[in-house]
Amino acid sequence: MSEKPIVQAINLRKTYNPGTDKAVEVLHGVDMQAFAGEFVALVGQSGSGKSTLLNILGALDTPTSGQVLIDGVDIARLSSDGLASLRGTKIGFVFQFHHLLDEFSCLENALIPVSIRKGAPDKDDLAYAKRLLIRVGLESQLSKRPSQMSGGQQQRNAIVRALCNKPKLVLADEPTGNLDSHSGQEVFTLMREIAKETGVAFLMVTHDDRLAAAADRILRIEDGIMTEVPAPSSRDRS
Repeated sequence: MSEKPIVQAINLRKTYNPGTDKAVEVLHGVDMQAFAGEFVALVGQSGSGKSTLLNILGALDTPTSGQVLIDGVDIARLSSDGLASLRGTKIGFVFQFHHLLDEFSCLENALIPVSIRKGAPDKDDLAYAKRLLIRVGLESQLSKRPSQMSGGQQQRNAIVRALCNKPKLVLADEPTGNLDSHSGQEVFTLMREIAKETGVAFLMVTHDDRLAAAADRILRIEDGIMTEVPAPSSRDRS
C-alpha cells in the first residue's frame, strides 16, 4: 500500500439544522482513511451516517467541521469548479441502482464521465473502456442497451463507468443491494480484484456481512461514531 492515504477524513462532524431546536449531529468526529488498492467495507444500521459520510467524502456534501483530503488535497479549499473537477477526475461513484441511460449502448454508458469531462472520448479512451468492459465479462454486450442486459451485467457496466476516468477513489453505495446473491458476489469479487489491479481505493457501503467479511478492512458506524472491525480476510492473510 502507498504510505499516503488516497482518502482521509479527520474529525468529521455533520449536523443538520444547526443552531435550531431540531439540530441533529449524525457524524461525531469521524476519522478514517483508505489507501491505494485497498478495499474497505463501511457497515452500520440504516440512519447511522454511512450515506452522509459517503456524500461528504465524494464532495457532494460538506461537513459541519473537520477535514477531507483526497489524494492529499484538502477539498474544503477548492472552488465549486475545483470540486466538480475533483469529482470528474479523482472519484468514481457506484450506486445500488445503476442509473444507466437506455438510449445509449453499454460502451457509450461507460464513456459518459469521459464525455462530460472532455466533450468527446478519443481513441485511447475508447480502447481503455473496451478493455475494462472485456475485463468484467461484457465483451459481447458492447453494443447492447441496458434493457437488453441482466441486472448483474448492468451493474458491471456501472462499475466500468466509474473507472473510465481513471479515478483514485471509488465510492460504492450498496452496489450489490439490488442483485441476487450470486450476481452480487460476482460484482463484489470483480470490484475487489479491480482495486488490486488498478490501485484504486474502494470504499463500499454494504449491509451484507458476508461481503464485508471479505474486505481488507471493515469500518463500522454506530450512532455517528466510527470504529474499525478486523476483517476475517485480513486475519487470514496475516
